[in-house]
Amino acid sequence: MEMNSTPIRLIIADRQDMFREGLKRLLNMQPDFLVETDSNDGDQLPSLVNQFKPDVLLFNHRLRKRSGIEALREISALKFSLRPVLLTEDIDGNDIIEALMWGTRGVVRKECDTSILFKSIRSVMTGDYWIGHSIMADLIQYLHSLLSLVEQKTRQQSENLTRQQAKIIEAIISGSSNKDIADDLSLSERTVKYHLTRIYTKFGVSNRMELARYSIQNKVLPGM
Repeated sequence: MEMNSTPIRLIIADRQDMFREGLKRLLNMQPDFLVETDSNDGDQLPSLVNQFKPDVLLFNHRLRKRSGIEALREISALKFSLRPVLLTEDIDGNDIIEALMWGTRGVVRKECDTSILFKSIRSVMTGDYWIGHSIMADLIQYLHSLLSLVEQKTRQQSENLTRQQAKIIEAIISGSSNKDIADDLSLSERTVKYHLTRIYTKFGVSNRMELARYSIQNKVLPGM
């Protein structure tokens, strides 16, 4: 493998001192890696990243004083190219998704072979994402359970619709105006607006178009 003449500069953030020291030695033995510094302190991490401006941040979500993901939120506001890689031993799917939202490019288990970690670092440096197979399986399972919860919530919301609200949604999908709905249901336009406000809140939408799209996609009404 041809190595870049400029090494990949890294910062390691982990609460375990022995793990950091061992990982630092392993990384610095590679000709294309250079560990600039390390830390166990989530409060200190953003200032270290800003000072050294590394290419890659290897971080654990459990740090002292505050979590690595909370520190990453602040780091994400810094205006330079950084590829964070999350090192984890036991983290739930929600935290992984949050880490990805705040710019994480790789997720690697701490107990993986060093060759896998090295590959992940080199991979994110080329612009790719790296998520280990076991983590991907856990993440897919989490997303499936999350989807099931969303579907269950939608069913509960649909079951709690009054007959009048269901008719209003049906009319919205067909493109009827508030005046048309009021005339068809023998209601005032003010009452129609009141029902729409309640429906918007129930389904977490903000306008007629979003309501129609949400209702069709989630089959809110029987027979859809």
